[in-house]
Amino acid sequence: MKYTLHENLSERNAVISNLHGFINRNLDTGFKTKWSGYWSPPYKFLDYYAVKINGIWLNESTLKGVEYGETITYYHETDTLEIKEEVTTPEGFPGFKINIELKNTTGDKKAVQTVIETGIDIRKRTEDLGPKNYDFNTEKNSLTVSNSSGKLHIQSDDNPKFQGKKYTRTHFPDGEKQTCFLPGEVAFRKEVDSGETRNISLEFRTSEKDAEKLEKIDQELEQKFSRTFNSSIESMINLAYSKESTGIIAGHPWFQNYWARDSFWTALGLIDAGYFELAEDALETFAENDLAGKVKTDGTSEHVERADTEPLFIIASDKLQRHYKLSKKLEKAQEEAMDRLELEDNIVKHQKDGTWMDTLQRGPAVDIQSLWLEAAKIMDDKRVEKLEKGLKEFKDGETLKDELGDSADAVNTVIPLMFKQVETGTAESQLQKINGEFSSRYGARTRSTTDLGYNSEGYHTGSCWGLTTCWAAMANLSYGNYNHGISFLEKLEQFLDKDQPGALPEVVNAETGELLGCSEQAWSAGLFVHTIDSYLLGIKVEEDYVEIDPAPELNMFRKGKKVRGETLDLKVEDGEVTVLNNPDLELRL
Repeated sequence: MKYTLHENLSERNAVISNLHGFINRNLDTGFKTKWSGYWSPPYKFLDYYAVKINGIWLNESTLKGVEYGETITYYHETDTLEIKEEVTTPEGFPGFKINIELKNTTGDKKAVQTVIETGIDIRKRTEDLGPKNYDFNTEKNSLTVSNSSGKLHIQSDDNPKFQGKKYTRTHFPDGEKQTCFLPGEVAFRKEVDSGETRNISLEFRTSEKDAEKLEKIDQELEQKFSRTFNSSIESMINLAYSKESTGIIAGHPWFQNYWARDSFWTALGLIDAGYFELAEDALETFAENDLAGKVKTDGTSEHVERADTEPLFIIASDKLQRHYKLSKKLEKAQEEAMDRLELEDNIVKHQKDGTWMDTLQRGPAVDIQSLWLEAAKIMDDKRVEKLEKGLKEFKDGETLKDELGDSADAVNTVIPLMFKQVETGTAESQLQKINGEFSSRYGARTRSTTDLGYNSEGYHTGSCWGLTTCWAAMANLSYGNYNHGISFLEKLEQFLDKDQPGALPEVVNAETGELLGCSEQAWSAGLFVHTIDSYLLGIKVEEDYVEIDPAPELNMFRKGKKVRGETLDLKVEDGEVTVLNNPDLELRL
């Protein structure tokens, strides 16, 4: 999806990627934070680059507009030139490319001198400040800069000249100290006739070996929520990497590892979007690492204890099995995950800092009890009855408690509502509370406004997450509260173009909407897609049939829905569904 932008460019950023790496840059041409530049997780390679043409730096003063989608294209003008600067991360290319178009707008032939300055910073993500010593080698059309962490090859077929002083620079993007190495300038000279356009191309390659490619699926949603749904699918792919291991990183620009819970929540949307093999690879990455809480893109893992890892893995794997298939590796990992359930008097035992609210001590927690109950049902585990009894202990009059014992009034009570694990009366009372005290114009708060610990910008104490907002939408849709469910989706949708066009954020201030976390978060995108397909459109994929039960009065066209090797094209008018093709599936409408 392509965006043409002219306003608030200094306040927004763009991230484009392939399975090897990503470039993060502001839409006004700047590289404004230490997270800007080119990354091939978990390594950084480039702090910034800058372009000077005939003595004029291309920046916000020359910028006339930006197109942003799978590429970033900046349009500049000077007194004598129209300049188009296109930045791409081609599939399978281990780096990024720049193409600069120079159009002479005068009546005379012009000589155009183009100089590109590069700030090289090859370091691990965890190092923050990179080394000051680099090796470099210049050949006819290329320059290679390297240190112990990696190499960056800068090359062009347009007769570049590598010139000027080599030095280390200290600078302060966004007020934080960074160092980078400047290996001189890359210079080009072109003679351009009146009205003529000439091109300059430059490649930044971090490896001589080509990267993997990901084939895109032809699909889309039309009418309501279409832009956000389609963009969220693209966003999940934007966050996919395949190096030593394959998966979906938690968020751009700084969550550059595969986190278990983030991956498993996101996988629900990835599967709904038909990316079965990518979801399978992502799940197998964790299966191969004993369901570690975090797997790094370099293939190593950290066994961070997380109370929801095992049940979420079972839930995501089950969805993959119903839509596609389940490998022997994933089947075995499911069984091993189920064996890790520990109960004490019908209540799940778990570490207090192991829930998704990992800045808080919680437990026993309602979301953990609910997730294990759903996992036990999937695995046909004999402890289902005990888990159901345990969930009932979280009842607090007509509503639910977040924890047993003294409990903050937190949003996690929506989890058992998503899975319809609560009888209707209690669910309706709890939803009334969620739709009142927890509802902000920016989404679903993590904590009730009436709670003594409420803080609208607190990470887990009142802010609004894409995660919690989709949870609240799914909880409402599960019990037929369609207007409230749609309203929560609309609250999240408003952020699509705010901080990073085409992306949904991690977390925002519940009172102001100010971004508090990543500008592009995997589970925000994944759960938006999952909520639309599995709850609003009501597409339920079972082993022997597919049920489609959309919300009343809904109007949508869903093209290219993948199920077990078949494709569904659906049209919904006023809540009535018509299948427009003839898939080899048993359908229940």
